[in-house]
Amino acid sequence: MTLRDSKPVLTPLQALARYKEDLSVRLADNSMAVLPGVIGTVYFERGSQPPVRQAILDCFDRFEEMFGEHLKGGKDTDLGKFTKRTFAGVEKIRRAILETPAHEQVSVLRSSSTDQDTAAEYSIKTLTGIAADEDYISPKGWTAFKGQESGLSYMKFNVPMDLVTTQDGITQYEGFVRYVCENLVVHGGYGGLAPILAYSYHRYASHEWALAKRFSGLEIDSTAHLQSQEYDPISYEGESLDYMTAFYPGLHPGAKVCRWGFIKGVNWYTILGDFFVERFGGEAALRKALDRPDIHIEHIGSSLLIRAGDFPRLGAPEEGLPEPYVFVNSVLRVLRDPKPDGLHLYDPYLPHADTKNARTWTARFDLPDAPPIPEPPTIVPYPVKRKPVRHSVPGGSPCPEAGWWQTPAKADSRRYFEAGEIMPIFAGSKWGATNWIYSEDESTS
Repeated sequence: MTLRDSKPVLTPLQALARYKEDLSVRLADNSMAVLPGVIGTVYFERGSQPPVRQAILDCFDRFEEMFGEHLKGGKDTDLGKFTKRTFAGVEKIRRAILETPAHEQVSVLRSSSTDQDTAAEYSIKTLTGIAADEDYISPKGWTAFKGQESGLSYMKFNVPMDLVTTQDGITQYEGFVRYVCENLVVHGGYGGLAPILAYSYHRYASHEWALAKRFSGLEIDSTAHLQSQEYDPISYEGESLDYMTAFYPGLHPGAKVCRWGFIKGVNWYTILGDFFVERFGGEAALRKALDRPDIHIEHIGSSLLIRAGDFPRLGAPEEGLPEPYVFVNSVLRVLRDPKPDGLHLYDPYLPHADTKNARTWTARFDLPDAPPIPEPPTIVPYPVKRKPVRHSVPGGSPCPEAGWWQTPAKADSRRYFEAGEIMPIFAGSKWGATNWIYSEDESTS
């Protein structure tokens, strides 16, 4: 079953011309509480460490270079005041990123808004994990060692939807997504159209939910800072979490699963870190499953960037579900949580993305005949030892197995490739086409 070519497609320009007012919430004082925008959200490793703090600052500085003329406000601590920022105020944000101790969170924001009650057309923010400043020995016997990270960090940015109504704007957006993925060790993330809520987002969660129900291409992302655990697997030993005898960041073979690790879902951009790529079966398997002209896949840093179509889709009622998103979801849905939690904080008075609604929303791109998503195991399985790939691989293809490879198309070509690394082509060789052959180990001639 497919939805391809069954309904009209709105470009971002057409969607904005038709629905801009519907996608906005204007307050009595004429300020905007909700705006149509484009987001990029990533969850990344080692946010407490100095080299990563520098990489975070590099991302903030690049955003400033690209959009600084619009950036007027911000905040430099989690409980700090959201204010208009002079040069000195911006430097305070930059120093907070670099100088906050590793055992404290960096929670900073740079924004085109100067207060927490107005939605920002341009914004970038981060919330980092922390590292233990000393060994912690539990009364139950397990230890969290000094320097151990508490979990993943997150970074989110947004730009106005107007930006992606031109090819130059799309290029700017994509360039920044690539820059972030080049500089951070990304576990996962996503990007696409979304309602941009004021920093004081709680009061507008019901608006976000109403928009997401109406327009399937919109991401619910006001609580992205609360979702980092979903991308961060952990395991333990012992009778229960309350009676652990050992604790492991990540999935330790033979240990009990505390968090299996899932992706939130798909959008225009779906970003998969190496962990999820390997869980699927490797980059070659992913590329094969997603092999379609309108699906663009790019390996950057520690992650795969998967783009569903040439531009982000609103999923307006007359469009129906964006078909490229449905296709990518049909492949990647096995990486989703079969029982996700809510995406909004509980509100007894207004409809919102509580657990029931969130489960319906995350499954919106599933086809009617889609099988149930498998439940995760309760015990971390031991890795299956795979035989090395022995057949030849054409140049220009991703390496299917980490190891030593060589090609008769060039003398002294033997070298080590990482899995997923693109294997080069040697044009004009007397051997003809470049084909790489697996060489079992470094000592093999």
